[in-house]
Amino acid sequence: MAILALYSHPRTLQVALDGDSRVQTAAFPSGGPEIIEEHLLPWLAQMGISAEGLRFVVTNESSRLSRSLSERFDLPVHLVDPARHRECWLQSYVTGTPALERRCQTDTFIFRYLAGQEAAKRDRDRTAARCIVAHLDQENQFGALIGTRLIDGLSSLDEGPFALRQSGGLPFDAVLDLCQAHRERQRTLRALHEEGGLRGYLGLESLEELWTKQDHKAELIRAALAYQISKEIGALAAALEGRIDAIILGGELVAHQPFCVGLQERIGFLGPVALYPGNQALPALLAGAKTIHI
Repeated sequence: MAILALYSHPRTLQVALDGDSRVQTAAFPSGGPEIIEEHLLPWLAQMGISAEGLRFVVTNESSRLSRSLSERFDLPVHLVDPARHRECWLQSYVTGTPALERRCQTDTFIFRYLAGQEAAKRDRDRTAARCIVAHLDQENQFGALIGTRLIDGLSSLDEGPFALRQSGGLPFDAVLDLCQAHRERQRTLRALHEEGGLRGYLGLESLEELWTKQDHKAELIRAALAYQISKEIGALAAALEGRIDAIILGGELVAHQPFCVGLQERIGFLGPVALYPGNQALPALLAGAKTIHI
């Protein structure tokens, strides 16, 4: 019997199949329950697994897809380390106006997984470790943790550094001008979350393309990305009062060594830096699945 893990990544659905001590992964275009017929079932068949061969599904949040899978195949769906309501320190939600509140929303299950992995590697007490985790992928996410609690977090969807398609934090007046230019809310959001970032500057459709462009503009944007990421990590170091056991970098960007070297040169003075290349969502979900007993 196998376990199916689902992670809704920006614009893609990432899946993993854990069975017979083998883990197989794949990625499909994002969508609704139609993904089951179009992509998921053919992939499972290719892996030699029928719906009856699945024990349960693990994911990080309830979705139409997970509910459809549960109903169609009578499978239990387990949420691994779901987001906790108002988990961050209360002061982290305060902005500069009572009309607005920070969201402090991230895929915290990835942060806790990586912090646990690093604590085990260093033979440290996980419940007392003070870590900064940056998951640098199609979406950039950052968190400061004390033990297993997220005290502050942010992403490229709102305040953080830009990412593949997302603009990240922007000058306030310029955003108002953009809203006026586009007039409609959805059109403005598309400009910020789909047409910004590396796609907007360099026309990229994937992170792999970032390393193939060698002109002056690409060099500038790569340097700016590393600069913004380093600044955000420095800000979270202040949130932890400078007492940091580890700075943990995970995600697809971490697979490129020169980029990591540049980051380490900027942030290495803050504390030990640990690298976990590749998207860490599926490993985190499968690790959580091992704690589920049915």
